[in-house]
Amino acid sequence: RPPTRNLFSFTAPDYPWITHEWLSEVLFAWVYGRIGPDALVALKVLVIATTFLVVYGSAWRESGSAWAAAAATALAAFAARLTYDIRPQLFTYLFLGLCFAAIARHRQRGGRGILLLVPLFCVWANMHSGFIVGLILLALAAATMPRHARAFLGTLALATAAALVTPFHWRGLWFPVEVSRTRLFTDTLTEWFSPDFHSPWLLGFEVLLLVCIGVLASSPARPTLFELGTLLGMAHLALQHQRHVPLFAVAAAPIVARHLACLAERVAERPVIPSRWAPRAAGVAATSALVFLCLAVPRANAFDQMTRRDVFPTAAVEFLRRQPPLRLYNSYIWGGYLIRFCPEQPVFIDGRADAYPHQVLRDYLAIERLQPGWRELLVNYRVDAVVYQRGTPLAEALQVDPEWRVAHTDAVAVVFLRRTNYWEGAGTP
Repeated sequence: RPPTRNLFSFTAPDYPWITHEWLSEVLFAWVYGRIGPDALVALKVLVIATTFLVVYGSAWRESGSAWAAAAATALAAFAARLTYDIRPQLFTYLFLGLCFAAIARHRQRGGRGILLLVPLFCVWANMHSGFIVGLILLALAAATMPRHARAFLGTLALATAAALVTPFHWRGLWFPVEVSRTRLFTDTLTEWFSPDFHSPWLLGFEVLLLVCIGVLASSPARPTLFELGTLLGMAHLALQHQRHVPLFAVAAAPIVARHLACLAERVAERPVIPSRWAPRAAGVAATSALVFLCLAVPRANAFDQMTRRDVFPTAAVEFLRRQPPLRLYNSYIWGGYLIRFCPEQPVFIDGRADAYPHQVLRDYLAIERLQPGWRELLVNYRVDAVVYQRGTPLAEALQVDPEWRVAHTDAVAVVFLRRTNYWEGAGTP
């Protein structure tokens, strides 16, 4: 059974923790422990390649054009590159692609194949909370395709029931809604920000968005209600929160491919004849790309590649390991690293923002930003040590604070220890 309490922090050790992605974490841990860190990179490549192979298949069936499907899929893969991390949401991209493929297949052929989504949602709900997007997609399909409404509504009901088969039951179903409505997260966590189109990482999303508008405006075929609803809904999610850009990319590719093929047909004034070799060629291309990417995995320890010494506090961790148990105030982005490599020192906070009371995150930000009362917060939480990035305002403030001394410093991090027994008579928030 997955843990239900925050095991790694002294600020919220008994806070209820909904490990909505527990099955993904078990898979990652098994791969890392049994095969090695390089296998995690290979797994990432496999999931991404499979996702866009599924997207290509949907785009080819929608458009009948191998070239339109390839162009749309390549653009979608480029747009989604911002979030190609080894994180559980990779499985949401894959399952969302399968969901679109199943809906399109049922619209074209009917039958009971749509019911295969029911076990998929059971797995999806245990791997990542993005399953809620799939349920909304089924509801949209039922609302916009009257001929198939009964089948989609039945599948939606069964899929919702399947999504309850998690260790958290109805709380797991409500969790993604609750998180997306939490202003504290959306206003402070970078991945929940709206896209910054000045960033080169979001160029692909901008191009895909403009291509969608241009292709739909120029296509001789009218977009269906399902296509319009899908594009508008996914565009809204992506423009609200940049972490959702891949959802838009996966959804947009088949639609763009269909209208691109219609536009090309009108320009050429002749129909685009589907090639029976196109799917096979796509399979060969995808397999070749997968083999190439797997061979390109660094020969050195992949985990070291992903936790570079010029970004993470590797030397500071070595220092902390030699210390007695402390209560650390740490950088938010270093929390997971400290838990992994220095578990004997409980952290103030880590990247699992939903595993902490909102007040802890507010207090963390107040200290980080040197807001009035930040020193008192360190006292109230009985913080023994601070491990933080060098050169930051907090580090500079502690450098001249007589209550603190520099115990360790390196090119990345600085560790401060308090000089006095400050906790005497202090309460805990």
